Amino acid sequence: MNRETVCFRDSIRKTFISYSIVPVVVTALVILSITGIAWNNAVTYRNENENRETAEKISHATDIWYGMINEAAEAFLKNDGSVPKDRIAGILYEKCGEFGETGNLVMLEPSGGVLYASAGNVPYYLKEAQYMDWGILHNIRKATGITVTALSEGNICMGKAVYEKDELKCLVVYIVPDEVIKQMTGAVERFFAITDENGWIYAENSKMLRDAYGKLAAAFDTDTGYVKASGKLYYLCRTVVRNGLTVWTVDDMSDHIRVFLLLIGVVIMVFAGIVFITYKSTDASSEKYTADIRRIEAAFESVSKGDLDVRLNTDSSREFTTIGNDFNEMLESLRGQIAENKELATDVAFAQLKQLESQLNPHFLFNTLDNIRFMAKIDAEAADKMIVSLSGILRYTIRDTREEVTLREDLNNLRYYLNILQIRFNKRFKYATDFGDDLMDCLIPKLLLQPLLENAIKHGFGNKEKLFVTIRGYKITDKLVFICEDDGAGIAPEKLKEIRESLAKDDNETAHYGLYNIHRRIKLMYKGDYGLDIDSKEGEGTLVRIVLPRREK
Repeated sequence: MNRETVCFRDSIRKTFISYSIVPVVVTALVILSITGIAWNNAVTYRNENENRETAEKISHATDIWYGMINEAAEAFLKNDGSVPKDRIAGILYEKCGEFGETGNLVMLEPSGGVLYASAGNVPYYLKEAQYMDWGILHNIRKATGITVTALSEGNICMGKAVYEKDELKCLVVYIVPDEVIKQMTGAVERFFAITDENGWIYAENSKMLRDAYGKLAAAFDTDTGYVKASGKLYYLCRTVVRNGLTVWTVDDMSDHIRVFLLLIGVVIMVFAGIVFITYKSTDASSEKYTADIRRIEAAFESVSKGDLDVRLNTDSSREFTTIGNDFNEMLESLRGQIAENKELATDVAFAQLKQLESQLNPHFLFNTLDNIRFMAKIDAEAADKMIVSLSGILRYTIRDTREEVTLREDLNNLRYYLNILQIRFNKRFKYATDFGDDLMDCLIPKLLLQPLLENAIKHGFGNKEKLFVTIRGYKITDKLVFICEDDGAGIAPEKLKEIRESLAKDDNETAHYGLYNIHRRIKLMYKGDYGLDIDSKEGEGTLVRIVLPRREK
C-alpha cells in the first residue's frame, strides 16, 4: 500500500471529529446565545412586570382618593358652605375601607383656618402661614379647582380648591397614610422609588437612588432601559401614574452578569472538556475500528514478500470476517496447488497472487470499507459525562487504602455520583448540599456520604414521581453532624423499628446492610457516643443523622 496516500485510520478519525466535535461546538454556541437572550428577557420582564403592577396599585388608589376629595367637596357645597362631618366621615371610610388605613382628610378655610380634620390633628405644613405659598397648598391654589398631587414634608398629599361662582370656599387636602404605600410596595424585590412629577422622592428602599437634595439621581432620571451609574449596569423601568406620581424600579445587573458569566464559564469548560475527551478518544476509536484494516494491510505485505503461511484473522464485523476467510481460503488453495505441482510453483504462485490481487484490489476494498460509517455516531454529551464521572468514582474508590479522607475529598466523589444520578433520573431527582468551608479539612471515614445518598434513592422514590434530597453538615462543639434528608416515601413504623433495633446490635440479622455497615464502621473506628440514627414518617420522608468526632487534617 502506498504510504504517501491518506490512510483509512486518518479518514475515520476525521469523520469522528466532523460528526462529534463540530456539532458540540455549534451546540455550545447556540446554547450560550439562547441562554443570554432568555436571561435578558427574564430580567427585563420581571422588572417591567413588577413596575407595572406597583404603578397599577398606586394608580387605582389615587383614583379612589381623587374621587373621595371630589365627593367631599360636593358635600361641602351642598351643605351651604359648612362641613357635614357625618357625611364627610362616611365618604372617607367608604373610599378608604379597602386599604385598612383612612389617612387624614383636612378641610381648610381660604384663610387657612381648620374646618375639619378626620384624624383630629392638622399637620403644621397645612396650618402655618409660611406654607401657604409652598407644597400642596400652593399647588391647590394654582390648579384652580383641579385635584392635584404634591409632596409636602415627606408626605404624599392630594387636594383641591373648592369654588362656588368663582369664589374660593375651602381647601380639601388628603394626606395619604404611609402604611398604604408600604403595602403597595412591600413585594417589590429590587430598588424602587416613588417620585412626583418634579423628581422629588417620596418613598424608596435604597438611598442609592436619591441625590443630596432628595431628588431622583440624575443617572436614573431616564426612560425604561439600561443605565450605567457608579461603574455598574442597571436596568431601569419607569411608569408615570396619571395622577402626578411616577414609579421607578431599578435592577442591579452586576449579580446577574456575574452569575451569567459564571454560567458561561461552566458551559465553556464542560464543552471544552467534552471536545478534549472526544478529540482524544477519536485516536483510540480510530485505532480500534481500523485494526482489521491494518491486519489486512500486513497480510498483503507478507504475501507480497512471499510468505504464504500468513493467516488473516478479522472478526470485528461480518464483512471483515468474510474478507479474512476468503483470503485464508485463497492462500490455502494456493499452497495446495504448489504442493501438488512443485515444478510449476513459481507460475502457480504468480497466477494465484494475480488472482488475489484482482479480487482484493485496494481501491475496491477501501470503497467497501468507506460505507461503514456507523462508527462515527457518538453521543458525546451524556455518554462522556457519565464516563468521566464513573471514572472519577472508580479512581476514588481504588486509588489508595486510607480509612479516612477529608470532607472535601468525599464531596468531590459525591459530585461524580450526583452527575450520574441527574443524567439517569433527569428532572425526577433534585438535591441540595450545605457544608461550610470550615468543615472541608475535617477527617471523615472514606465513602461516608455516597451510601447515604444511595439509600435515599433506593428507598425514597417508592411510588413518588419526584425526589428531593438534602445533605448538610455542621459542627457542634467537638462533634461533626451530617444529615441526609429526603421528601420521599418514608418508612413504615414497624420497619423503622426493625432498622433501629438492628443498629443497636453487634450483628446484623436483617437485610438492611447499607445503614448498618455505616453505623458499625463508625462504632469500630471511633470510641464514644458516635454513630448513625434514623427518623422517618411514612409518606413524608426520611432523615438519617451521623455524628462523628471533630478531627482535622
